[in-house]
Amino acid sequence: MEALQHKALNWEALLTLAAEERAWTVFDEAEERGIASDPLLLHASFYAERLDLDSSALGDAYLASRPFYEEMDSEVVILDNTNPHWPTAIGIGSYCPRFLFVKGNLALLGEPMASVLGTRTPSAEGRERAVKSVRSLARSGFVTLGGLSSGIEAAAHRAALNSGEPTVALIATPHNTFYPLSHMDLQLDIAKRGAVVSQFGPAAKNEKVHLLLRNRLMSAMARVLVIVEDRDGGTAVSQATWAHQSGKPIILYHQSSEDESLKWPQRFAKSERVRVVKRPQDLGRVALRLSGLQSKKPKDESPLSQLSLF
Repeated sequence: MEALQHKALNWEALLTLAAEERAWTVFDEAEERGIASDPLLLHASFYAERLDLDSSALGDAYLASRPFYEEMDSEVVILDNTNPHWPTAIGIGSYCPRFLFVKGNLALLGEPMASVLGTRTPSAEGRERAVKSVRSLARSGFVTLGGLSSGIEAAAHRAALNSGEPTVALIATPHNTFYPLSHMDLQLDIAKRGAVVSQFGPAAKNEKVHLLLRNRLMSAMARVLVIVEDRDGGTAVSQATWAHQSGKPIILYHQSSEDESLKWPQRFAKSERVRVVKRPQDLGRVALRLSGLQSKKPKDESPLSQLSLF
């Protein structure tokens, strides 16, 4: 195996027995010592002592994970933060995984991405709004980013593909697994015409927490997040809430902000990092300005006008 592949294997073996925060520090030390790419079995005592683990158990975890890496899809590329294709939007303070496993066009990871989010059970109007949102964002130079979930996200991915525009899917499973299974063809199509990204290596077991970690990575990679349609307590709102706390800009639609049955839009209404738009046609222009990719607002623009409906 190549050095980076072996390094990722070692990291995954550690995560089967140790908390990520502790493993991260120890792995940093291993990199400083120049042993992170060596077979873990050669340095099992080093890792075991620092993580308070049994070295034989750690060795077993390594041996159990290794076949998955030896048989890994040759089209999947492993990235770490030294790779020039590492997503530039993942900055200090953002959620940051140790490795990314990418299948598809690596160059897309360097493009500005807009995360298009929403409910898994959208209305017909919500689906149409998602399609128009993708077109508007593409005209302004954004790559559509989504989690391949049912509903709004799947509609956004398909809209990009149908328009001949690139799209990036972040999955909460390894590349050798498809979730939901009904989106297998969509995932394979995105891998051919866009890019599919996972932070989970081929030996990783599927866990519910992976959905949360996937959503945090999506927020970190996006320059701006767009909530097309969601209910109170929905996953898109939860993701946007975390992203907003991390300093990411949010855009929502007038239809949501004016819906008196919804409480979630009020969480964002007074924030300087949030905009409300009336029409999908305005979305790309607003996303450019809000994400800092276009000249900023005039100095005399008042807070009221900042939050006005476009």
